Amino acid sequence: MDKNAMYFLIILLYSGNVAMNAQNFIVKEGSASFKAEMPLNSYIGKSDDLQGTIDFKDGALNFSVPVKSIKTDNEKRDGHMYELVKAEKNPNVVFEGKLKDDFDFDEKAAQTLSAMGDFTLAGVTREITIPIELKLVSEETIQLKASWSLLITDYNLERPSFTFIKVNDKHDLSVDALLEKKK
Repeated sequence: MDKNAMYFLIILLYSGNVAMNAQNFIVKEGSASFKAEMPLNSYIGKSDDLQGTIDFKDGALNFSVPVKSIKTDNEKRDGHMYELVKAEKNPNVVFEGKLKDDFDFDEKAAQTLSAMGDFTLAGVTREITIPIELKLVSEETIQLKASWSLLITDYNLERPSFTFIKVNDKHDLSVDALLEKKK
């Protein structure tokens, strides 16, 4: 193979990888949940209505969950939660940010990357950094998992109480999604 052909082949291979990295992926199916604890008890709120995208060209991430899609298996508690976060005025929980690391589309194992951005809950936005695990399932599909904690008082939320026992300030959040290359 002559030198020019070799350079052409290298450029072609590199361009293919860049084109793959430039793809947008959207949530095909996904869930978001939180765990709240209190002395002698805990509960989980979960939504299967996670929406979002990752643009690997610029590393932008945008995810949201409609507040009223979050259920705790207790309608009364759900109603209190919707009031607490002022769901009518703030209908979505949102994360908008950027990947701080590059995703390697050639790597078959799960990769943990950092994402930094604005997390908005109950109308209050705070900048956070969260670890995101991404795994290439196929050329068209990526599995995303993320877990982090927050203090609800950081979002100007009063700690709910049930029979004078207050819910802990710290809540654990998690996201699990299958993303598909946008066509």
